[in-house]
Amino acid sequence: MGNLRIQFDEKEALRYFGARPGDDQAKVTVDRAFLQLRNEVQPRNILQQWSCRVIQGTEREKGRVILENGTEFVSSGLARHLEGCDALLLFGATLGARVDTALRRISIRSIAEGAAAQAVASSLIESYLDQQEILWKEDLPDTWQYRSRFSPGYGDWDLGEQQKIFRLLNCPKTIGLTLTAGGIMAPTKSVTAVIGIDRSGKEPRETEMGRCGKKNKCAACGNVDCPFRQEES
Repeated sequence: MGNLRIQFDEKEALRYFGARPGDDQAKVTVDRAFLQLRNEVQPRNILQQWSCRVIQGTEREKGRVILENGTEFVSSGLARHLEGCDALLLFGATLGARVDTALRRISIRSIAEGAAAQAVASSLIESYLDQQEILWKEDLPDTWQYRSRFSPGYGDWDLGEQQKIFRLLNCPKTIGLTLTAGGIMAPTKSVTAVIGIDRSGKEPRETEMGRCGKKNKCAACGNVDCPFRQEES
């Protein structure tokens, strides 16, 4: 992992793996998968800050988030999530191509270990983003309030809009992240997302999805039947 030590969240990896509480064999399998992946991780990220204007949706039209350069993200869910925001952080992040190579190698050897490795890699990219958020915000004013991460594919934000993020961040050049014609990111253990910013200095207020300052990233997504959904604690 180079100079960056990404914290391994075993509990989160087990959740992605679909393990039941107290499943010792699943724990052993997940821990073994982590040992096989930890030296393959080469995380990279690219971050931009943009001023934005948020237009809420109506019965006839979806909501929109319009960046200062005119780029529009079309999603009522995103607009609700960024209610009260006048800026956002736009970012892309990846664990690197070596992780994909390792995942393929492990999957060929064992289906179960391959599934565990996928779960571990998913938990690692989330842990990496959690760590990066802390670092990013250290350089920004303490009075700003933030929303949780929101990615294309959440709720009604179409995955096709990911192309707009790739163009703005120039992901292929900046972090080696590409997008296939089918909209699949390569390397696969990668994320693009926005983090809303309220620069007014006012106290954060709860929106209908209750996202201000909450760590649960699943609260913003309407896919309540997702098998990986994280419930409120």
